[in-house]
Amino acid sequence: MVAPVALPDRAARDPALFGAKASRLAAAAGAGLPVLPGRVLPSEASSDAIARGVEALEVGSTAPRAYLAAMESIVHADLVEELVLRPAAEHQLLVVRSSTLLDDDGRWSGAFTSYLGVGPSELAAAVRGCWASAFSIDALARCRETGIEVGSLRIGVLVQPFLAFEAGGTAWVRPDGTVVVTAAPGGPAGVVSGHSGLDVIVGVDGGVAEGLGDAAIGAATVEAAAALARRAAEAVAAGGIEWGAIGDDLYLLQIGPTPPQEAAVARPSRPATMPVSMPADSERLARLVAAFAGPIGDELVFPWALGAGDVPDAEPIGVDDPVTALREARTSADELAAEVWGTAPGVARERAAAVSRLLLEGRVTDAFREIRDLPAPDTAAARRVVGLVRGVGAFLAAEGILPSALLVWRLTNSELERAIEGDRPSLRRGPGRWEPFVADVVRSRGLNAMGIPVSPGIAAGHLHPFRELRAMGHPGPREVLVTPLPLPHLAPLLWHTAALVSTGGSSGAHLFEVARSLGVPAVIGVDPTVWNGEPSLVAVDGDAGVISILRSGGRSSAPSSEDVRATI
Repeated sequence: MVAPVALPDRAARDPALFGAKASRLAAAAGAGLPVLPGRVLPSEASSDAIARGVEALEVGSTAPRAYLAAMESIVHADLVEELVLRPAAEHQLLVVRSSTLLDDDGRWSGAFTSYLGVGPSELAAAVRGCWASAFSIDALARCRETGIEVGSLRIGVLVQPFLAFEAGGTAWVRPDGTVVVTAAPGGPAGVVSGHSGLDVIVGVDGGVAEGLGDAAIGAATVEAAAALARRAAEAVAAGGIEWGAIGDDLYLLQIGPTPPQEAAVARPSRPATMPVSMPADSERLARLVAAFAGPIGDELVFPWALGAGDVPDAEPIGVDDPVTALREARTSADELAAEVWGTAPGVARERAAAVSRLLLEGRVTDAFREIRDLPAPDTAAARRVVGLVRGVGAFLAAEGILPSALLVWRLTNSELERAIEGDRPSLRRGPGRWEPFVADVVRSRGLNAMGIPVSPGIAAGHLHPFRELRAMGHPGPREVLVTPLPLPHLAPLLWHTAALVSTGGSSGAHLFEVARSLGVPAVIGVDPTVWNGEPSLVAVDGDAGVISILRSGGRSSAPSSEDVRATI
């Protein structure tokens, strides 16, 4: 039988054995930080439950039946006895948390179950529930998305006392040394879930700089939370913490990972200053490259679409043989480019590439001088090229190679060839070369709305409104996800999105920690009325807290020529 270990035990610091969540708390406890006592059950103890669930799936059972099969695994009474914290009163309640190697991957935020307020008699069921959460519909969808075999999952279990906190929340140290503390009465649950919380900035000197006002939570508690966040950052490289307070005592409840340095590549490299004024015609090109952004779009659409006005919309054409469909699309695209430029296909592509360079260098006027007299291509032929490529994307999505048919535009030629052969490409797509141009156009030509910055960077894309929790879906690649509340269940959707905007909720929400770890710019507190009229393109400046909205008809179609200012 696999035995649990005490949280301060040095062995518990190994994430391969106990999962990232528990191992970070063990390291913090070893560094003398105020971590609640606890015991950790190694991840390998979940192997029987995982095997039972996998066996159920292999015989054709549904996710709920696989979940129930995993719940039938055995948790021995003596194991439960070791997990119960001693000394403990009969009425003491417990927190039972899942801990896995995937905890640092934003796509898995909230995927595995944790339980609050568990009695000793319920402990065995809570442990099985942590293990069985690998077979929830949500977790299985994430396995498919990330290419992870569910049978390879292992889930550790952390057991700690459940306390009734007087205050709680989150805290993270910003690059300038100040600390953002989000606090609410009670424990941190409301803050982390995005529903409540007051944001307070604590200065480098340790004093409250702004945001506290007449809040019920005192400055001393907020300053202590900021000091705890700094200690955790120094001792265990914490990216952010969850904390709880009872009287003058603060406890470190969870620790987030430091955002990886490579996360910055997921953001366009543009300064947070407003761009120079763009001509009205730039809106058409911004919509063009946003719709077909990526290597396949650059090859099969851009060379002829420069003269198209608006690219004809096209439904996916049914494809049985993607190789033949792509061959036809390439031939037709060459013919359309030659028609538009009045020259050989190779020369047409070179001239289109020269225009691309001008646009990307910011020489928009020079670019328009090159294309202003181009004729529109044949509409039927243009629609067929787009329909064929979308058909190939639909084919790959139906085969389970791509989670979204729209990702086909973002593949390179070699990736597309391998995908057709059945190899799943890397799914994380950062900004393409056109996104900074799109962001500049939207920020220059669109209406602006103010919010609170919570994750840095600038990004742009089509709007993807998320109004309700439903079966796992996917925004299109590099779309801007807009939600009423920053709910934890949205974390997997950030993997493909360009930016995140929440009209309400708490900036201490765990979803924003995930956004920072993935390099996704985010803004909160934007007036929901600014979305009226279904914007075509949205740019998000996560450094300044500004979003820019370019509607389908451009600025002139907006209700007012004045900037829309949200209440902060």
